[in-house]
Amino acid sequence: MNKQQYKIALIVFGVASIALMVVKLILGDQFIDWLWIFLIVTFAYMYIRYKVTSPLRSFATKFNMLVDYDLDVEGALKVTKDLHDNAPTDSVKQLIQIYLGMAYYYNAQYDEAVKTLNSINLKRVNQIYHILIFAFTAYAAYEINDIETVDMTIERMENARSRINKRYLSFANGYIEILKAMRNIEIMPEEYREIIERNFSREDGYISTKLVYNYRMAKYFEAVNNDAEKEICLAKVIANGKNHHTAIQAKKMFKGTVNVEDYVFPEPGTEPEEVEVVEEPIQIDQIEEVEKVATEEPVVVVEEPVFEESKEDPFDDVFTQQDSLATKSVAELKKMCKERGIKGYTKLKKAELIEELKK
Repeated sequence: MNKQQYKIALIVFGVASIALMVVKLILGDQFIDWLWIFLIVTFAYMYIRYKVTSPLRSFATKFNMLVDYDLDVEGALKVTKDLHDNAPTDSVKQLIQIYLGMAYYYNAQYDEAVKTLNSINLKRVNQIYHILIFAFTAYAAYEINDIETVDMTIERMENARSRINKRYLSFANGYIEILKAMRNIEIMPEEYREIIERNFSREDGYISTKLVYNYRMAKYFEAVNNDAEKEICLAKVIANGKNHHTAIQAKKMFKGTVNVEDYVFPEPGTEPEEVEVVEEPIQIDQIEEVEKVATEEPVVVVEEPVFEESKEDPFDDVFTQQDSLATKSVAELKKMCKERGIKGYTKLKKAELIEELKK
């Protein structure tokens, strides 16, 4: 439930209360008293639900910014662990555990990521989250060369795809496409390159996207035996990746034939603004139901006191809005800021414009 839904519920509650008072005055029926009790209990439940889920939506945004923009993967892991350990209900804990698995992945703790994601009770989270869980399980398994788990997880994703809402099919298909390309890089390297280019070569304002793109392209150049280009891609990841898992992995592959310092990314504001942004598969991010998140790979990306699969999830607005804004150009975002009366927008970069619009 988001703020708008909460306000609508309050309005409905107020109208229903007035109607009951009128009926009681006319009929004097004692049954109305029971309806009053029912409405009060319902209102109390909705209020508690709102108070519980609102902080989770804030957490989703904070997590994505830590991982994708600040590259503070250690901070993301710490924040997620704290929230996971202090979750108000077991169902909320299951949802936060998705982010915990992702946080382990971003910190290159792949075994722990697979273990954490595999221990999630899938019955307690919405079907769309199953795709996210399986995707990051496969990503982590791929990094530790557990191909059996990768194949099994891709199969589970394909089975789960038929059970999700149609509007999330592109979200699921994006993950499946990338994972299959990674799995078959040795036999179909050019198809792999085309898929990586299409999904990660964009300029979206997030450093993590550049890291993922260069890391995945280094894998391509390794497959086609082009060591010179591979070393350049790895140098870019190492020079800019801090402790992001791509940088940790790149250091293992790097032979030192180029100078890493030569490949530091320009500071924000020194590059020309992008004209067009290609839609990415999704993040947790890019975590009320899911739309991507961000994250590094397609995202995602992540509940509420009642977690039946038919309920909305508290992060739906974050996913839907961030996914929509990420596909717009800087000019379009600035136009939106102008229409909303946001001050100082003319000097902001794309990631900052998106944050202002989300506020």
